[in-house]
Amino acid sequence: MRVSSNMIYDRGVSSMQSLWSSALHAHQEISTSRRVLTPADDPIAAARALDVSQSRSINSQFRTNQDYSSDHLNLLENRLAGIGDILQYVRDRAVSAGDGVLDQEELDFIATDMRSQFDSLLSLANTRDAAGDFLFSGYRADVQPFQGSYGNVHYEGDQGTRTMQVSSTRFMPVSLPGSDVFDNTRTLEGSINTFAGKSNSGGATATTVFDPAQPDAANIGRRYEVRFNGTGYDVTEYQPGNASPVTVTPVTVTPGPPDTVEFNGLKMEVSGTPGSGDAFDVFVASKDVFANMAIFIDTLERPGSSGVISGVQFAIGNVDAALNTTLRVRAQVGSQMTELEQLDNLTSNMDLQYAKTLSRLQDCDYAEVMSRLTQLQTNLEAAQLSFMKVSGLSLFNFLQ
Repeated sequence: MRVSSNMIYDRGVSSMQSLWSSALHAHQEISTSRRVLTPADDPIAAARALDVSQSRSINSQFRTNQDYSSDHLNLLENRLAGIGDILQYVRDRAVSAGDGVLDQEELDFIATDMRSQFDSLLSLANTRDAAGDFLFSGYRADVQPFQGSYGNVHYEGDQGTRTMQVSSTRFMPVSLPGSDVFDNTRTLEGSINTFAGKSNSGGATATTVFDPAQPDAANIGRRYEVRFNGTGYDVTEYQPGNASPVTVTPVTVTPGPPDTVEFNGLKMEVSGTPGSGDAFDVFVASKDVFANMAIFIDTLERPGSSGVISGVQFAIGNVDAALNTTLRVRAQVGSQMTELEQLDNLTSNMDLQYAKTLSRLQDCDYAEVMSRLTQLQTNLEAAQLSFMKVSGLSLFNFLQ
């Protein structure tokens, strides 16, 4: 075969360029710690590494969501703890008010304290998170959940629970509807308490029930005084926030025995013979903690015919129910926080597993790459020296 000078140069340059390319690739492997720099290096490993990288990215997002969820739940638990502290304090003060030796001025002092606690509880119910969303408003995160003031607080949120995806199959609740914490603190069964006046001269007793048995919003969370006027019954309602008692009409009386008095969806049966001026206090509890607390405060400021003890008994029973609700919700939140800790451990383990898989698929073997690079450098030096020798061959060197 005829070997031309051009062929010698072309083959030599091509050989050195190939060695340079291989050496550069080995250098890139060392500098990046990766053996798969392009899919062409190992198509199967590259495809598998892409899948694992995507899974790891999703796992990382779940971990971020877990951190956000943990922050929300910690805030929620903190506020629930504050709510429980306030309710416990209200209960303690209610017990103090039932001492029986306090005069009206001292009761007014307790009422002032209870109004302050009422405002504190309302403030906690309208808590915002770090993003400015209301914690207890359900899905309506931008709407203040509890609006109004003493004697007229109403819920404007909904029944939704905001969630955050913390794993491929778990959506973690990170908020609570305010109705679950403040507006469903008790059932309406047994929610009516009737107390005889301290100055009653007759031996009559009274019991009060809803009529019909299932009450509506119009006849819960109220306090009445039913007084026998000698021929019939007068009914007065004490409304928190309203300075003057309100006369209730109509009142339907069916003579007995027992006498039946019907008003505002309630039916009272008076057994025995009441004396003129005898009275009975009727407390109708609400499922709403704010309404019940307002009734207690109003009873401290304006005791009825049975005195302040009736309001104390009413308050203790309903505060206990609210405390039980708060503890139940805190137990639920605590369980979710424990679940998040377990998920965090699982997510960390999965991230470690993904990292190991990617290392096995992509990372280079430094010893192998360094050995190969050294060999390539030796080959390149030999090729360069060989090219210099071959390119220097010429018949003109032998002419004299």
